Amino acid sequence: MRTLKVYLYGLLILLFAVFILQNYTTLTNGLALRLNLGFISLISVPLPLYLIAPILFFSGVFLATVIGWGERRRLNKEIKQLKAASRQEIRQEGKQDPLKEIKTEPVSAPKPASDPVKKNEGGTIVSPGPLLKKDPSSGDKPLSRP
Repeated sequence: MRTLKVYLYGLLILLFAVFILQNYTTLTNGLALRLNLGFISLISVPLPLYLIAPILFFSGVFLATVIGWGERRRLNKEIKQLKAASRQEIRQEGKQDPLKEIKTEPVSAPKPASDPVKKNEGGTIVSPGPLLKKDPSSGDKPLSRP
């Protein structure tokens, strides 16, 4: 996958270079931008197209960022207002606030039972020690259940 990306980026750069070489005269010609509002007329200094295009692109990116930032601020403010209204409504109903952080205490491990062998409801034997006693004189041969 990584080599595919390298080939695609290389192809993109090659296409960009071919575009620049084929349109060199058009890209280096000076362009003057005009704004005529009727009561005022503005004309810019002639700039080559290879400068105008990135300037317009990055001004669009900047404008979109500013608009997105304003929208994000408005939405964060609305979220805070809704949380406050929700908390107030919960307090009026007399319920515990679910938005508060719940503090938990660490749980200790259960202590072993005093009876060495117990059966739970499912019939499984629960034991802290071995289920078969071994006879010390006979080696590894199991003797019986306790």
